Amino acid sequence: METWNIKGHTVEYLEESHTYLCDGVILPSITQIMKVKFKNKYAGIDESVLNRAAEKGTRVHEAIENYYKLGVEDITCKELKNMKFLQKQYGFEVIDNEVPIILFKDNEPVACGRLDLVLEKDKQLGLGDIKRTSVLDKEYLAYQLNLYRIGYQQCYDKDIKFLKGVHLREDLRKYVEIPINEKMAIELLEEYYAGKSSRDYDLVMESR
Repeated sequence: METWNIKGHTVEYLEESHTYLCDGVILPSITQIMKVKFKNKYAGIDESVLNRAAEKGTRVHEAIENYYKLGVEDITCKELKNMKFLQKQYGFEVIDNEVPIILFKDNEPVACGRLDLVLEKDKQLGLGDIKRTSVLDKEYLAYQLNLYRIGYQQCYDKDIKFLKGVHLREDLRKYVEIPINEKMAIELLEEYYAGKSSRDYDLVMESR
């Protein structure tokens, strides 16, 4: 279990069940909120294929985290090599990675998550998300990064000026601009909680 103190709240993450707790209360992850709009994103793909992809993605994220946080370089990881290439090519710095956030609504914690990258370029801060998918889904990234942006700004009182998708897969390397759209992210959050009320009611009725 990993634990952080953020804005006076205690956030815990249970790795085995992929569960976030804030002050002892289970909260949805940003990924769960995204399923409101993208629930069928991987429909029809064999589970074994998804599991292998997830394992490879985890290894890439770990290699990048170890490099930027600990200075440990996995020379066998092509994606890390290409991440370093993109950094040199586009002139950004990696300020932090795997950063926990709480998303607040009306000053109450409503979701948690962990974002991949905090970036800096020309004295401006940005957020980045690493994807290893065969095709980069920019719409998905836009919702995801905008939710992270709101949470990061709420938690750390820093203004995020840009959002980037970092597409790394074997020899593929792309650094893609993602538009800031706070309204879109808030609407998705509201849609999730509107649906949650209905789902909770259905579960209560089914249990009677």
